[in-house]
Amino acid sequence: MTADSTDQAAQQAERLAGLLDAVEDGERVLILTHDNPDPDALASAAALSFLLERTASVQTTVALGGIVGRAENRNLVLELGLEYQRIEQLDTLHTTLIALVDTQPRAGNNSLPAGRIASVVIDHHPPRPETTAATFVDIRPDYGASCSMLVEYLRMADLEPAPELATALFYGIQSETMDLGREASEADVAASVWLYPRCDPAAVARIRHARVPASYFRSMHEALAVAQRYNNVVTIPLKTLPYPDMVAEMADLFMQMAGVEWTIALGRYRDQLLFSVRTYQSDAHAGSLAQHAVGERGSAGGHGSLAGGQMDVRKMTEAEEAAVRDELLQALLAQLGAANIVPLPLVDRAEGGGEEGQA
Repeated sequence: MTADSTDQAAQQAERLAGLLDAVEDGERVLILTHDNPDPDALASAAALSFLLERTASVQTTVALGGIVGRAENRNLVLELGLEYQRIEQLDTLHTTLIALVDTQPRAGNNSLPAGRIASVVIDHHPPRPETTAATFVDIRPDYGASCSMLVEYLRMADLEPAPELATALFYGIQSETMDLGREASEADVAASVWLYPRCDPAAVARIRHARVPASYFRSMHEALAVAQRYNNVVTIPLKTLPYPDMVAEMADLFMQMAGVEWTIALGRYRDQLLFSVRTYQSDAHAGSLAQHAVGERGSAGGHGSLAGGQMDVRKMTEAEEAAVRDELLQALLAQLGAANIVPLPLVDRAEGGGEEGQA
C-alpha cells in the first residue's frame, strides 16, 4: 500500500467514524434527497440507509419532496425495491435526526423542514454557508457523483451491497457523469469498477432503456418546435412540463447536436419555473452562471458543466411569468456572449427541414 492510499484509507476511516458519531444519539434518521431526485440522489440515499442500519443500529426512513418522474428514475426505484416516503406525509417534528444526501441545507432544491438543522450532510456539490451548521459534513465537489462517496463508506465499513443496491449505485454514477465522460474523478472510476461485478447488467439495461409515456413525445415535439440556436447555444423554452426533470432531460438530449456547446432548457412544473444548463466544458462554472442569472428571485446551483435552478411563479400573471422567462433566458445568454445574436429556429417548419450540417 502506497503512502497516498494509506492516507486516503485513514481519511475515509475518520469520515466513517465522524458519521457514526453524528447519529449515535438517535433512534431514527430521516434521510432526505433533493426534490424530484435523480439516480445519484436515489441510490445514495438507499446506500446511506443500508450503511446506518447495519453499522449504527438506527432505523432509517428515506424521503423526498416532489416526484420521481423520469422513466429511468422510476425503473431504478422499482429495481432497487426501496420504499421512498413523501416528506409532506411524515411527522418531521418528532424525527430526531435528519441526513441530507446529494443536496445541502437551504439550497432551494430540497424539502428540509423549516427550522430544522441537518445532522448529516453528504454531497458532491460546492459547499454552501448554511451547511456548516450540521454536525457532520462531507462535501467533495471534486467527485462526479454522491454515489461514489457512499461506495467508499460501504467499503470502509466492510459492507457488501446486494445486487439491487450495487446496480442502483453503478447506474447513479454512470448517469451523473454521462458514463464517466462528464466531470468524473478517479474515485468515480474506482467506484464503478468495484460495483460492476456486483451489479446486474440486465437491470442496468432495463433502467437505461426505460419505456417512456406518451407525454414524453409530446414534450419532444414541443421542444423541437420552440428550440432556437444562438450559434453554439441552444435554448429550449418549454411551457408546462409533464414532470419536473424533463428540463434536465431535454438539456442533456440537445447537447448531442453537432456544434452545440451549451444548452438551456426551461419550463413550468406546478408552481415552479425550472431550468437546466448543460455544457461539455468541465471548467465552465455553469453553477455560478445559473446562480448569477437567478439572483434573489430563486435558487440555483450545480457544477462546472451542469447546473439548474427554480423560481416560484405561483403568484405571477401569465404576462409576468412570460417576462420572467425572457429575463432569465437573456441573463443566461448574456453571460455566454450570445445575447446579441439573432437566433435561428432549430427546425424550419416552412421547408420541413433544419440547419443540417451547420457547425
